[in-house]
Amino acid sequence: MLAQIVTGIIGGLAYSLSGLANSKKKESFEFGKMIPTLILAGVIGAIAGFTGQDYGVIAGGSMVAGLTVVIEKAFKAVKAKVL
Repeated sequence: MLAQIVTGIIGGLAYSLSGLANSKKKESFEFGKMIPTLILAGVIGAIAGFTGQDYGVIAGGSMVAGLTVVIEKAFKAVKAKVL
């Protein structure tokens, strides 16, 4: 279960940082704004671990959704700064 919680938090961290990078206005890094996302991601991981979900089963859809969001936000952030 600990592995699912840590994996969830890492996913939440990647999502939060991609949102910061994609922000239209210049914001300074505030860890407090990231905490709700990290808590939610950790809870989702804990639920997956508690219910015995294997990340091999749920990882496909979640991974694609998460990577899509992170890559799209990173691309938009680079595009906004370059163009």
